Amino acid sequence: MARIEVYVIVKEEGTCLTKYDFLGDTEETKDQLVSGFLTALNSFAKEIGFPKGVSLIRSGSLEARFSPGKNVFTVLIIDYFLPLGLMAEPILSSLAREITETFEKKFKKPLNQSKKGNIYKTSEFHGFRGYIDDLLDKYGRESLELYQKLILVECLYDNVPEDIIIPILTKVTKKQDVLSEFKKIPKKFQKIVKNAIKKINYRYAPLWQIFAIPTLIF
Repeated sequence: MARIEVYVIVKEEGTCLTKYDFLGDTEETKDQLVSGFLTALNSFAKEIGFPKGVSLIRSGSLEARFSPGKNVFTVLIIDYFLPLGLMAEPILSSLAREITETFEKKFKKPLNQSKKGNIYKTSEFHGFRGYIDDLLDKYGRESLELYQKLILVECLYDNVPEDIIIPILTKVTKKQDVLSEFKKIPKKFQKIVKNAIKKINYRYAPLWQIFAIPTLIF
């Protein structure tokens, strides 16, 4: 799985309420410094005429995707080895947005109390990691479904008969895992299937890596 970090930061104060790292690497002092830097970038963007602040920063293989909420903003940081491609953009933006919405919904009461007293106890928000795990699992399932559909559609484009592909595609739409079905496609079409798999594996590789999709290798 790709490196994934999530910072949930108080909008005005810049306090990091919680940080998620898939590798489990957290360091309170460093996390607060990073949060302060991200907040400063966001504030600077607003000051020079971007009313919604920063939305996306890219540098090399690293990207930071900002998603503002009412009281907090989330920064989803991902390290990848290939260009993400157009298909990945809406998926990752949706994930960042859903993280923000889920946090503000689950922690509405402590957020409001903290805002009134202007004191934020980060210990009150540590339980959010489990919710992020759930969201990653959800997006992983959706990405697996997408992966299988893309291969099947590619096979259709390359003239594998509909009476072979459509029944498998129907299973995918019913949320079934059909990865094992590809080897059952008649032998005379296996070269087409193999090429389709290679193409989809490579074209959207960062997306499959981010959500730990078990890509096929023939």
